[in-house]
Amino acid sequence: MTVRLNWVYLGLQPYGKALQMQRRLARAVASDASRSLLVFLQHPPVVTLGRRSTDGQLLLTPRQLRERGVEVVHVDRGGGATFHGPGQLVGYPVARLDAFRVGVHDWVQGHARALARVLAAHGIEARWSELHPGLWVGNDKIAALGFHIERRVSTHGFAMNVDVELGYFETIVPCGLAHRGVTSMARQGVAVPLPQLAREVAAAVAESFSVELGDELPASVCEGGCHDRTQACC
Repeated sequence: MTVRLNWVYLGLQPYGKALQMQRRLARAVASDASRSLLVFLQHPPVVTLGRRSTDGQLLLTPRQLRERGVEVVHVDRGGGATFHGPGQLVGYPVARLDAFRVGVHDWVQGHARALARVLAAHGIEARWSELHPGLWVGNDKIAALGFHIERRVSTHGFAMNVDVELGYFETIVPCGLAHRGVTSMARQGVAVPLPQLAREVAAAVAESFSVELGDELPASVCEGGCHDRTQACC
């Protein structure tokens, strides 16, 4: 089977809506690997708490965060507390790992390489850390990765700080690392529109896994759930 990586950029989407979208797509991909889809979007301000999160990773109470317009959501991905917000490129590659012929470790590493390659193309050297998973510029994290694999189907994914308001990260201990900071492409002096960056990351991910880069699907493909079985939809 020829693997094609189709992708879509949806702009700003509420976190809960995107989570339900992933679950619908995961069910479709479980029965038909050709419906794999790399979903790019942004979220309104939200703190997500992964399986390794602890109470100490929130520096404000959930109520205080909500009063500041920040949603708090517990999720089934790996990792600790992280923040998503406007100006951050979030990618959810929903796919069957066996179609890509990789295991979990190579799946994570392949996406990290792709993101690092895109950052390097814009003059930002970011390194992967096995000890503290993510992409780092010095002691500051520029991209977080956290996947959930169930029955060989991947959901959740990665978040790259492009021009996000970094002050939000001061309300949490990102991934439990109190001695580390965060940065963004903008802080590194680089400005790239998110739709363009999504296109670059999609191409880099396809290259990283030696698969064919498929079509950029219209955002309308994700409206109303999956009805057309001839294409990947969410």
